[in-house]
Amino acid sequence: MKPESATQVLMIDDDENDAMLVRHMLGKIPESGCQFHWAKSYEQGLQKLGEAAWDLCLVDYRLGAHTGVEIVTESRTRGVACPFLLLTGAGSRTIDLQAMRAGVAGYMEKSRLCPVELERAIRYAIGARPAQPQPASPAPSRVAPEAAALVTANFAAKTPFVVIALMLDRESALRHHFGPSHIERIATGLEALVRARISMGEILFRIGEDALLLVSGTREAPDGWQFLSLLLAEPLAVCLPAIVRRTVLASAGYHSPAALISDLDAFFATRQHSHGYDLRPTALISDLHAFFAR
Repeated sequence: MKPESATQVLMIDDDENDAMLVRHMLGKIPESGCQFHWAKSYEQGLQKLGEAAWDLCLVDYRLGAHTGVEIVTESRTRGVACPFLLLTGAGSRTIDLQAMRAGVAGYMEKSRLCPVELERAIRYAIGARPAQPQPASPAPSRVAPEAAALVTANFAAKTPFVVIALMLDRESALRHHFGPSHIERIATGLEALVRARISMGEILFRIGEDALLLVSGTREAPDGWQFLSLLLAEPLAVCLPAIVRRTVLASAGYHSPAALISDLDAFFATRQHSHGYDLRPTALISDLHAFFAR
């Protein structure tokens, strides 16, 4: 088999003995045609993943201060498309779920590795890889570039933070008999209300016409929900719970900024219908005018 047609396999593992064992097993697989390459650290692995079009990457779950799942999620944000197989010292449901969420093709316990099982796992992982689609422009993110840059920077600095997102649902507002001019007043007033209550270490971004994104390095997730509860306890509480969607995302729940930003995109793209509130505009709109005129 010609070298250029060989299956290019990268293994990322900080244990040289394990790497050499896998190399030996690949050599015992009949007609495998695999060319084995090794990266001995998280950093070196990410570098090598970006240097070639690999057919497969074997990655150890434990990589010093990092994990193999982090390798997978970070490499996906960098456009790496090869399938991954995760190697573990001992399997567990937690690792299985993490691997599945990250898009790993499969995982194997090192203690059970043998040429037959390794060859089967590699064959299935490569065979299940979808055909490469025609290049297309990525879908534009609804998250402001400045907000995405701040989220990414906080991840890089390993600084815990929460993101509080609010979005005015115009469809719900119209169903509750608010006219376009009143909806504009609510959107403007909501931003003023939030800005009046944020503190040092918090940055507010406007997302389009109807959404706000607050990045806070001073709150944890429960504090974020309490902030929203207090916000909705203002005089506007009679209408805001029905027509404003909100969520709190904590960085601690994500392996990469791309995953968090993806969830924010999904939040801003989804419209949530109201829950049966019957808000008539008469006295309520009068109260809104008075509130926003302050």
